[in-house]
Amino acid sequence: MTKDFWYIRSKKYDKLYWANNTSYIDKIITMSNFNKDDLVLDVGTGTGIVAENIKPYVNHVIGLDNSEDMLNKRKVENCSFVKWDIKEKLFVDNIFDKITARMVFHHILEDLDKVFKECFNLLKKDGLLLVAEGIPPSDDPEIINWFTNMFKYKEERKTFTKGELIKYFKNTGFIDIKYHTFKIKNFNVNEWLDNSGVKQNNIDIILRLHYNASSKIKKEYNMKKIGSDCIIESKHIIITGKKG
Repeated sequence: MTKDFWYIRSKKYDKLYWANNTSYIDKIITMSNFNKDDLVLDVGTGTGIVAENIKPYVNHVIGLDNSEDMLNKRKVENCSFVKWDIKEKLFVDNIFDKITARMVFHHILEDLDKVFKECFNLLKKDGLLLVAEGIPPSDDPEIINWFTNMFKYKEERKTFTKGELIKYFKNTGFIDIKYHTFKIKNFNVNEWLDNSGVKQNNIDIILRLHYNASSKIKKEYNMKKIGSDCIIESKHIIITGKKG
């Protein structure tokens, strides 16, 4: 992603409903099993929403992001923030107790296997990696293709399935892999697009794709139109793995 993309995105990022969804954040906290001695790395921290919420449960959080515009949007007490790309080596190995990465790995278009390996190396023995990602509402190829095509009008990104993400964990050497499927109900597509820095022409295309979607896709999304708003259930997968 370019610097301009993140500059535009940063302007309204903190207004995004999904980014501030307390149930989503609470599930991340529960699955991470934090304790007061933990040193945590939050990869792709953005404006620090996740870092700020997990700070009360741990010793210290370091938020890592390659966008200065995103990092400058929020000041979080007792957290450290570093402008850096997780693809590049910065920290010594075996230093972190937990690593979190919410809605960031889909932006890593190349060498994601190396990013998983770097996270593995940075963790202490028995350390935990948590990855949370938005995924298509089902593994039906038609729906995956629709999801992938729709997102082309929003941003350049990867499309994950649960199985693909679990495979990254396994191939990297993580053990005791667990996952939880999470849905954000009453997800307003219009609000999402309005606060994501998407050009109006592309917003119109994405909304048309939703309204003109097949009955199968609408059913999987539990899609409905309320006034001028398109409301869906947004599906996410939260996966954890331990370094053995």
